[in-house]
This record gives sequence, C-alpha cells and structure tokens, in this order.
Amino acid sequence: MKSLNRFASLALACVALMTICQSANAYIDPGSGSYLLQILFAGILGAAFMAKTAIANLKAAIVRRVSPHKGDDAAHVG
Repeated sequence: MKSLNRFASLALACVALMTICQSANAYIDPGSGSYLLQILFAGILGAAFMAKTAIANLKAAIVRRVSPHKGDDAAHVG
C-alpha cells in the first residue's frame, strides 16, 4: 500500500510538472532517435516470432489430437 501511495504521488508530480512547464527547449538527438527506432523494430520482429511460434505449437497440438497413434492399430486388430 505504501508503494502505491509513492507511485501515485510520483505520477501526480510528473503530471503537474508537465502541465506547468510551457516550453522545454529540448531536442532528441539522432542517437536517441535511432535507438527508439531499433526498439520499435525489435518489438515488431519479436512479436512476429512469438506469433509464428504460437501458431506452430497450436498446429502441432491439433495434429497430435486428430492423428491416430501408431500403437492403437495393433491393439484393435487382435
């Protein structure tokens, strides 16, 4: 509960500072821009890889459920 109050106080202070300050006269240097772009591309590629892996796992689970086991045919013959 104490950490929640600290977080709320910090968030309120940040919002207050953002609304009070009119201009910051700040810039984003090229290194920061390329770093943000790299983070964006890594996130997109990571999400694509996760989706591909999840789809492959889902397909494998469906195939395992649908296809008969090799040992089942021998048990029903006799």
